[in-house]
Amino acid sequence: MIGIRSDYPGGNIKAASAYEGSVVKLEQDMRDSAGWWFYWNFCARCEEGREVVFEFTNGEVIGPWGPACSFDGLNWTWLGEQSMRGRQSFVYRFGADRPEVYFAFALPYQLSHFEHWIGRIGTRPFVRLETLCLSEQQREVPLLLLGSPDTARRHMFFSSRHHACEAAASYVLEGLLEEWLGHTASAEWLHEWCIHVVPFADIDGVENGDQGKGRAPHDHNRDYIDKPIYASTGAIMQYASALRPDIAVDFHCPYKWGDRNDHVFIVKTGTEADRRIERLSLLLQRHSQEAGGIVHDPKHNIEKGEDWNQPNPTCAAFMLGQRVPMAFSMEIPYFGVSGMRVTADSLRRFGGVLAMALQAHIQNDATGAQG
Repeated sequence: MIGIRSDYPGGNIKAASAYEGSVVKLEQDMRDSAGWWFYWNFCARCEEGREVVFEFTNGEVIGPWGPACSFDGLNWTWLGEQSMRGRQSFVYRFGADRPEVYFAFALPYQLSHFEHWIGRIGTRPFVRLETLCLSEQQREVPLLLLGSPDTARRHMFFSSRHHACEAAASYVLEGLLEEWLGHTASAEWLHEWCIHVVPFADIDGVENGDQGKGRAPHDHNRDYIDKPIYASTGAIMQYASALRPDIAVDFHCPYKWGDRNDHVFIVKTGTEADRRIERLSLLLQRHSQEAGGIVHDPKHNIEKGEDWNQPNPTCAAFMLGQRVPMAFSMEIPYFGVSGMRVTADSLRRFGGVLAMALQAHIQNDATGAQG
């Protein structure tokens, strides 16, 4: 007998509670998303040591490295290409020593991951954890501050998870902040700058295991309107309006795979901010090439008016409306490509590279140099 469950943070699946035989048919749960999307996350239990095929019945939702896999729900790796039976099914051999395994569309990042990380860095100087607001389900929406908010003259604002399932971006954000708390960050620089971070704009969706993308009547990233319907977006608007940051970056993940979706890219704005964005993009290319791992290439950036990059009420658009000199969305791939495979470590390392590129951009702006 095979047991399937999703009753844990981030869980998402539509399936019966138990199965006989060697094939389990599954489907991602769309819940209140208006259209099709691809996120799923479930736990399977099988007491017998045997192979089981997991087959999805609603679209191609198995990435190029197979599913993400975990034995504790916290540490995730890829099961591997050898597990795939096409883009709609994979096979796993259960062992008697580990009868319960977690599987997911891509690498999850839950509130527990954030709390685990805060447990490591929370006692360092310049780190302060506050609450932005309470969500609709009365969860605390974290607000993380790095630097000296009372004395800093300049500010950056980072946000993530406006679409609940876009977890790869959270690892990049973690790596970015870790870099500034590590060997490249100086006390002097963090006195000058304060970094304000909302890591879970849709914390209810993240913990409930929602798609988040295309949520009806509109999702969190379409809620930057006169009368927002979500507590967190209204709170971000109020907070950022008072803060007036110099830089604002909203982290996302794109479509599941294919073309630019397999690469890190920046969503251009069609405004004066694009000149700064282009200089930062070149700096990020250079730094990421030198570091190895995930490399950013400006050719993947999407221009305003191209494909889906149309005028919409988004977090980045709101920031630009507040006269933030450089505000944009950055898209982080779920899987990457051969030679630049997405892992928790490679995403964190790329976040560190982004921190270095941002710092170089700030220094260039201060001296009038071009990227």
